[in-house]
Amino acid sequence: MLTENRLLFSSSPTCIRYVCVCDHAGAHRALLAADQAEYGGCVGLLSPPGAVAFMGVGWWRALMDGLAESAARAFVHVLDCDSSPAGALMALRCGQQAAILRPQNPQYETVRALYAQQNAALLPQRPPSFNLAVPLSATSSLVGYFAHGYCQHQHPENNAPDTRQKKDCST
Repeated sequence: MLTENRLLFSSSPTCIRYVCVCDHAGAHRALLAADQAEYGGCVGLLSPPGAVAFMGVGWWRALMDGLAESAARAFVHVLDCDSSPAGALMALRCGQQAAILRPQNPQYETVRALYAQQNAALLPQRPPSFNLAVPLSATSSLVGYFAHGYCQHQHPENNAPDTRQKKDCST
């Protein structure tokens, strides 16, 4: 298997370029685009926001395991558990080595301690990412993301590059 969650522990999160994916085709396209861009860094695949609640741990693990069998490069993957400590614990029990759980949750510190015992990573928020969960008109945008490293930071759920022309509305 080519998934390497251990990179989350040895690399800083800024060394990883994350792509939000929701299916095998999108995840495969993200890895292919990184290769086309000759991106030498770590690729991180990120589930859609709150995916543990509506897609489930089994879905994510099957998607990532299936991708690892056919992938030509190593990658890390992170399951977004939103505010579900039960989802985060189920993910850990199923072998998930990286997840997101909002720290506002009262059980956050307990879950974080359990992740630490298993040498797994529990992130308090979604990292900046390119969002493939929405339709993408051209693979060139994804290749550009890996080649040039742009992503939007204004709103955590709107991470697709803004290609619209800016208007001056001050007049």
